Amino acid sequence: MDYKLTSLSAVLERADSRLRSPDGGVRLWPTGFPLLDDAIGGGFRSGTLNLIAGPQGQGKTMFALQAARAAVKAGRSAVFFSYELEADALTQRLVAMEGGEIDPYEAPSLSEVRSIFEGTSGGAGGGLIERMAATRNGIGTQALVNVSEYADRLVVHRSTATHTDITEINDTIKKVMGSTGESPLIVVDYLQKVATPLSELGEEERITRITEQLKDVAIEFDAPVFAVAAMDHEGLEPGARMRTRHMRGSTALSYEPDVVLILGTKSDIVARHHLMYGGANAENFKDWSVVTVEKNRSGSGGAEIEFKKRFDQGRFEAHGNVVTEKLVDERVYVE
Repeated sequence: MDYKLTSLSAVLERADSRLRSPDGGVRLWPTGFPLLDDAIGGGFRSGTLNLIAGPQGQGKTMFALQAARAAVKAGRSAVFFSYELEADALTQRLVAMEGGEIDPYEAPSLSEVRSIFEGTSGGAGGGLIERMAATRNGIGTQALVNVSEYADRLVVHRSTATHTDITEINDTIKKVMGSTGESPLIVVDYLQKVATPLSELGEEERITRITEQLKDVAIEFDAPVFAVAAMDHEGLEPGARMRTRHMRGSTALSYEPDVVLILGTKSDIVARHHLMYGGANAENFKDWSVVTVEKNRSGSGGAEIEFKKRFDQGRFEAHGNVVTEKLVDERVYVE
């Protein structure tokens, strides 16, 4: 695809064609989090590079998987380049996620779903459907049905840091487009692990090249790329709130992306007086994650939205709140 030269006439014709299409020309992919969609202009835009970063254990992969799920539930397609988890583990998370949304109180936990998949639950025998039917109120069965409804539109690529480079990513996207006939949401988990053929590159040069290449992928396939980014050690030390500059590897991570989201636990970034005098509420802050829109080329940045953690069900609650408490510019450290 030659995307380097485009006449303005072609742009106008494309816009007119999209507006006359059945979907009204919408070129947005919902994130699965309505308040976040509102904050970034409706969702992920085609041709954009979007990053989510944060300390280890914050649920970045979970957040990215929920975004992929939102895309396929909306009838789109998605391809998930997973450098961290096997397809089985991601599928188990989706089943737990679906169950949690059906009934957050009675749904099987992620660990229960994993035990059923692995045949170690010790409950009913039979295959997957029979074992899921034995969950409370049969919620596991309905969760499994829900996943099966979009399973063919969500493709997982088991990626490795030694072999899965931009060429492999491009080839895979072409295959997905060949089978679905449309551009997918492209999820990369995570950016710093994308392979590069030139071993002599330094870390900053390598990350710069990967970031620029992922932006090119988004433009070439007219699709959004949603990549997980690791944080630098500096960003993990007490006393510093996570910021774009803390992403590991290159300044390109600051200026190339169109949207940058920083994910952190609320108790880590709320102002100290909320922790000291908040009583029971202060303890509850640990159950909430805050998504900060650090950068947004399609609108203003700086939005702070909180989502309740349901990590036992492999998810965040989709309907969050705008943060009302005062947050600190630098991370509060409480011993």
